[in-house]
Amino acid sequence: MNTLMEVQNISKQYKTKKVLDNISFSIYGEEIVALVGKNGSGKSTLLKIIGGIIDSDSGAVTRHVQSLKIGYVPEITPSHVLFTPEEYLFHMGKISGIPRKPLQEKIDQLLEIFNMLEARSTRITHFSKGMKQKIMIMQAMLEETHLLILDEPLSGLDPRAQNELEKTLLSLKEKGYSILLTCHETKLLENLVDRILLIEGSQVKQLESFSEASNQNNQIVFEFPSHKSLDSVLSFIQINQMRTLNNGNQELTVTVKSRDTDKALLALLQHEASIKELMPLNSKKEQFHTHF
Repeated sequence: MNTLMEVQNISKQYKTKKVLDNISFSIYGEEIVALVGKNGSGKSTLLKIIGGIIDSDSGAVTRHVQSLKIGYVPEITPSHVLFTPEEYLFHMGKISGIPRKPLQEKIDQLLEIFNMLEARSTRITHFSKGMKQKIMIMQAMLEETHLLILDEPLSGLDPRAQNELEKTLLSLKEKGYSILLTCHETKLLENLVDRILLIEGSQVKQLESFSEASNQNNQIVFEFPSHKSLDSVLSFIQINQMRTLNNGNQELTVTVKSRDTDKALLALLQHEASIKELMPLNSKKEQFHTHF
């Protein structure tokens, strides 16, 4: 796995409040990482440190790719820009010193990637927040970019705009970009990200990704003749509860990995078990929601 950047022992304090305390993690190529946590936990501060906007009190951000380029997009979108998207991007590109011809080619490419060719001549003041968000991301990509840093990209967007932005970010990942974003939108995290980093108590820890579906558990409730043996299924089930019914049979509630569910059901049926309930257990989602 290609390491783009290492965040090493980063700490940051505002007056008497320590926001980040000795935080370390890596960012890899072609991945999308979500940074989650409660308001005021230090998410935006950490993004700004990684993006080079502000300095940390201690620690370092080490880049492992020569001439690594970072595009930083703040949460606030422009509200009174009188330019069209093409005019605005051209103006910002000229400020960055990009020559006219490659700049125009890049703008045309970005307008196509973000499905905004038809809106290239419409003034930004008429855009929805979702469309303005796209403009900000395009601005961050005018120069060659390896890592996009997005602060709350879905904040305040309607479901349709969220879905469109999600598809766009996935397409950028497929084109080789890495993305680090802050977000509290479960839908984006569940459908998009490769890793989830939680900031809690000034520390960072990694949570399991929703995308790792093979690790999802299912719960099975079944009735089982007491004279039968469970030996053939014990290797891939976890017994949570067992009770004896009035008819002498055993009723068991067990947990089984999603990938082993079919094998478990087949073995149980072969041993005369009666399946009463099969229910998915999305423990990762429950774990995630406890932090908000």
